[in-house]
Amino acid sequence: MKILELRGVKKRYHANSALNGIDLSIEKGNSLTVLGPNGSGKTTLLKILSGIMSPTEGKVIYKNNQASENDRKKEIFFLGHKNSLYNSLTVLENVNFVCRLFSRNNGDASVENILREYGLWERRNDPVGELSQGMKRRLAIAKGFLIDPDVFIMDEPFSGLDIRWRSSTLSKIKDFKRQKKSLILSTHLVVEGYELADYIAFLHRGKFLFIKKKEEVDIEEINGLFDSPEETLK
Repeated sequence: MKILELRGVKKRYHANSALNGIDLSIEKGNSLTVLGPNGSGKTTLLKILSGIMSPTEGKVIYKNNQASENDRKKEIFFLGHKNSLYNSLTVLENVNFVCRLFSRNNGDASVENILREYGLWERRNDPVGELSQGMKRRLAIAKGFLIDPDVFIMDEPFSGLDIRWRSSTLSKIKDFKRQKKSLILSTHLVVEGYELADYIAFLHRGKFLFIKKKEEVDIEEINGLFDSPEETLK
């Protein structure tokens, strides 16, 4: 079953084009890693897939249009560059808020477990504004796993994490994949992105250079694209 599709999607910001006619189909339970240089349109693409941004042209289809817009908002979780936290609220209040937003009735044990897993349980009653940037990033990631969405869209999920928490998050994403849920992510960490993918897409100037099964492309080829002169990427 196709869970998400884009058909002829374009996005313009005033005179600038961020996406130039994107077609994409993602099957339920598959994972897609989107790679590409800065400014290629990755963040715009993920925001449109998640429903927090509308395309200028084209269609976004979720579950063959069988799901309502309200269902889509409750079934897709977007982790962006910004952590989307409320600094004046405590760690626990932030978590409880997102659970209500996604209509999740998580028990106290689930909340405690995820906060302990991300080293935040002892800070649960502290305002988020008092946390370090690394802790804020961990809280943002923990929220997504607590929600346990049908589709998890991650934009640079490892950004701001040290080696320990990067490894922990990588393991957690693998656990999510094993549940046969859908994962879409962008990252500058080619090795991690490759490891998590069923499919690899390379975006350049708002267009896909390719979308391939992981087995059809190797890391050396991907690194070669990043190292290639601009004029050779077509």
